[in-house]
Amino acid sequence: MLKNKLKIALKLRFEYYNLYENKELEWHRKYKNHNLYSIVVESFKYDFKEISEKMPKLLEEFEEKL
Repeated sequence: MLKNKLKIALKLRFEYYNLYENKELEWHRKYKNHNLYSIVVESFKYDFKEISEKMPKLLEEFEEKL
């Protein structure tokens, strides 16, 4: 289950930086109610070089809070 969430979170992050370039507000409107929205927004603090290490940790922290 965590792998599936990781895949989705990385996809959302990819969309933000690649498909919604210069249309970031549209991305936020589209995904603001998504269950992984807060994690993806938190991941924006990290560089793309770090995200492969940070995203799984962010997901684990999120799961622990539930």
